[in-house]
Amino acid sequence: MGPIKFTIVGNPGDLTVSQCTFCAHRSPDATTCKAFPKGIPARILMNEHDHTLPFEGDDGIRYTPVRLERAGKVPA
Repeated sequence: MGPIKFTIVGNPGDLTVSQCTFCAHRSPDATTCKAFPKGIPARILMNEHDHTLPFEGDDGIRYTPVRLERAGKVPA
């Protein structure tokens, strides 16, 4: 997996991270996903709707957290 791109929403200084940032279904640019290939609804991007719950038009595809692999570090 490449670098994670963060999507910051809200007013400057709020630093609210969208739930979509860590979803396994998002596109690399984080504007679309498997549930919303034509664009993620603002209510989801802005965290106004918890997308672990159904949302009209998501075809049953919901937030699934990205599985981050541990960095392979050698013990000192």
